[in-house]
Amino acid sequence: MLGRKNICLLLAIGLAAGLTGCGGKQSGGHTYDTAADFRLEEGELFADVPPGSFDEYTFTILNARTGSSASNMDTDTLEGDTLNETLYRRNNNVEERLNITIEEVRDTPEKIHDIAVASCLADEDKYSAVWNSATYMSILAVAGYLVTDEYLTAVHLSKPWWEMDLMQEAAVDGARFLFFGDINLSYYDAHSMVGVNMIFIRDYKGLPNPYDLVDSGKWTLDAMLSMMDAVDADIDGDGALTWEDLYGTALSAENAFPLLYGSDVRISQQDEYGIPAFACSTSEAFYNTFMKVAEQLYGRIPYVYDTEINESDGISSRDMFLERHSLFYIMDIGSLGSLRDMDDEFGVLPVPKGTEHQENYISYLPGNVPALGVMATGRNLLRTGIVLENLAAEGYRPGGMRECYVNSVLSFKYVDDEKSRENLYRILNTGTIDPAAIYNWGDILDTLRNLIREPGVFSSRLASIERAAEVQINDTMEAVQKYR
Repeated sequence: MLGRKNICLLLAIGLAAGLTGCGGKQSGGHTYDTAADFRLEEGELFADVPPGSFDEYTFTILNARTGSSASNMDTDTLEGDTLNETLYRRNNNVEERLNITIEEVRDTPEKIHDIAVASCLADEDKYSAVWNSATYMSILAVAGYLVTDEYLTAVHLSKPWWEMDLMQEAAVDGARFLFFGDINLSYYDAHSMVGVNMIFIRDYKGLPNPYDLVDSGKWTLDAMLSMMDAVDADIDGDGALTWEDLYGTALSAENAFPLLYGSDVRISQQDEYGIPAFACSTSEAFYNTFMKVAEQLYGRIPYVYDTEINESDGISSRDMFLERHSLFYIMDIGSLGSLRDMDDEFGVLPVPKGTEHQENYISYLPGNVPALGVMATGRNLLRTGIVLENLAAEGYRPGGMRECYVNSVLSFKYVDDEKSRENLYRILNTGTIDPAAIYNWGDILDTLRNLIREPGVFSSRLASIERAAEVQINDTMEAVQKYR
């Protein structure tokens, strides 16, 4: 059986002249497949990616399965989609450059968490890095099982292949335990977006083109709610409101979170010292936005079809969208793959802004967004940092992981248009994360989900959990200060 290096050598000999697309960088008619060629061509940005030679060291990764190929950190074959091929080449380049072997242990999020905990309790220098949902990673962080970026001197978080803003948002008391970047693209899957069935845009007189609204900055929550209201219809004419009618959207209560964050309000805010506190109970902007979403989505029927309330129907938000029973589908990018067989043309939109004056569109990342952590039991954190920095930088190069991800997401019928591509980059460039969604202090997420359907008790319900939440925030802060 041929190893990765031999396969890549044969491929380079046999296919170099015809290789195109996101498997390598094209410049002046040439394709560059090796790290050395990239370095010569691209110069300063990559000049300080740290070198090393580690005597065939095995760099072992713990990685939770998310159901998406974007979460893979290693592959043994060039077969499959272009994203898999690019991953193969990226790892091969880093293995050759650093004289290492990359191995991946994949399992369910629960089992990966258990393996990481057991390894730390045994004080094993066995796993160099771990990827899992941020909620699981936060448990490792407060237990002292992860290191902060301060210990990874070879990792340059200011480089564009790391998402420094997200890392800072996920930090508590300034301690950055969770890492995001082009090293692993599964966190891209978690970015929220809105799908729109373009059939309705053409068939319903007076509905604006949502692409034009996005480009002009007028794609707002009010604009979306108005369009939803315009298409509500009892299409079977039986006078009963069922899933077979037409709704502005189908959703569950958790779909309200993207709409809130898209309007630039947050559950928690950090002060200048990185100390978090609930904003949802004190912010007038949060209260007003929450009430608008709750009252307009649930204040009258048939504005939305709630899949949880109508669970007995056995139909999902995706099914409603696929079968032309809803105009919009509030979703994450990773769900686009489930729409590959949709017969209607549909478009990719960012989550709407709160107002036209809001500077950027904002994409909510939930608390279970996949994140990277580095095990505190590692004996050589310098080596770990060098490997991670090389993997991230290699994935960022032109024709690399991010470009292939976008191509892969849009590589099916009815979505491969330039406007959807532009919007996808808008979404990926404006992600936001909230430690309140990661740590769920005081069960705030469940509380807000329930309040969407009964907003009249908003203030009293939040007041009832606030004390417990404050205690849990303080516990988190103490743990972070102890182990950072």
